[in-house]
Amino acid sequence: MTEDNSSTEVPENSFYIPPQKTPVTTAQKPVEKKTGTDWIGLAYILIGVFVLIAAFQLYFTIQELIRTWISDQFVPIASAVYYLAVIIVGVWLIREYIRKQ
Repeated sequence: MTEDNSSTEVPENSFYIPPQKTPVTTAQKPVEKKTGTDWIGLAYILIGVFVLIAAFQLYFTIQELIRTWISDQFVPIASAVYYLAVIIVGVWLIREYIRKQ
């Protein structure tokens, strides 16, 4: 007559929640890979490289335009404003990228 009821009793202050059967615990279907997705990633990288090259060329072209169109005495001020705008836009883009991650 010595039954062990301790395994069936649950203390009143227990915070244990037993696992429930969810779709995650059932058998999952294998992920189907779409054809052509390997080349899409390569195309994005290639387009990104072209955009980066164009951005560098635009950056240096704007510097030359400032030296050409603006009077010599105002070139440092215009360049400073241009550099400040580039820094602000760069920081904003990095912040948005980090925020999305």
